[in-house]
Amino acid sequence: MDTITFIFLILFVVLVGVLVRYFFFSNPKKTSAHDNEIKALNYMLAGEQEKALRLLREIGHQDTANLGVFLQVGDLNRQLGNPEAAIRVHQDVLNRQGISQEISLVAHERLAMDFEALKQYSQAIQHAEAILSVNKKNLWALRALHRFAVRSKNWGSAIKAFQKENAAGGTANPLLPAIYKTQEALQAKASGKNAEAITLLKQAIRLNSECAAPYYHMGKIKQDDGNFKHAIDFFTTFVELDPTAGSLVFSEIEKMYFELGQFEQVEQFYQRLHKKQPENLEIVIALANYFERKGEYRDALSLLEEIKEPDYNNLSFILGHLNILEKLGHKDALKSAITEFTDSDRRKRILTCPDCGHVSDDPRYICDKCGWVNPS
Repeated sequence: MDTITFIFLILFVVLVGVLVRYFFFSNPKKTSAHDNEIKALNYMLAGEQEKALRLLREIGHQDTANLGVFLQVGDLNRQLGNPEAAIRVHQDVLNRQGISQEISLVAHERLAMDFEALKQYSQAIQHAEAILSVNKKNLWALRALHRFAVRSKNWGSAIKAFQKENAAGGTANPLLPAIYKTQEALQAKASGKNAEAITLLKQAIRLNSECAAPYYHMGKIKQDDGNFKHAIDFFTTFVELDPTAGSLVFSEIEKMYFELGQFEQVEQFYQRLHKKQPENLEIVIALANYFERKGEYRDALSLLEEIKEPDYNNLSFILGHLNILEKLGHKDALKSAITEFTDSDRRKRILTCPDCGHVSDDPRYICDKCGWVNPS
């Protein structure tokens, strides 16, 4: 082998050694900022917010121009219960020179959320309005203003915010303006301004005649004033619009009919409701109780036993049924009803998933619906 060939062979071996050392034994490259952001995102998805916050702070220190990271740092501070720190971070982003309109709008949104977390709604409103000054139909900002008005109990503003939100394509419940106006009326009533409260309740009814709330409170005011006829009318409408809550005024309606000397109207009232809403258990129970008080036990029992699917969660139904069976001396039926109720109650307590409420047919140690695992 000549000298030149030998030298080339030595150089080749050295080069291979260097390459092997570089690829297999050199220190790994530093993790990039992008990789760290992905890692932080994975922490957030795993619910490890504090780890994500620490990592994002490190990224921010290394790259102070990464505004997206600073926005996330602020959000994590708020989520971890430190909205004051969130405000400082988000305000710093907003104060940066030369930021884009998109970043500015996002910063205003985050600041509105930060101040909301502190229940400082006037400041939160300012940031939502800053968004709307750029985009009048921004649904997030419109919904936020609606929410802030409700939480600060500014009912007039809540109605206006509702109207703007739905005009921009929102889908807020159409009953809300009437509910808000009712709340405004209750504020007036609490201040001793009954005449103003009545005016506001009438406005609530005009805003949405399908809303039950103003009828209830009008009924209460008329009852307190001794105007029983009008009170009954308002309460009756309330019952028709909200059958479940309506049962709360049944006894009041009965009292007022007795005060008016119109005893026969009580049964007619319940019969009219029962005809309109034959499946309404509360109305059936009320009518059955009325028959029971008159001593017409068989009529009361017939009503209760016509119910196709008894609700064993409703103690008024259970106790009323047992009471009438006892008064009629139906011992076997009474015993059977008690057994059926206790069996139903036992199954509900044992077979109901405590996490989602699903009731299984047999004992389950993993919920078929939500996957909850029984630790016992």
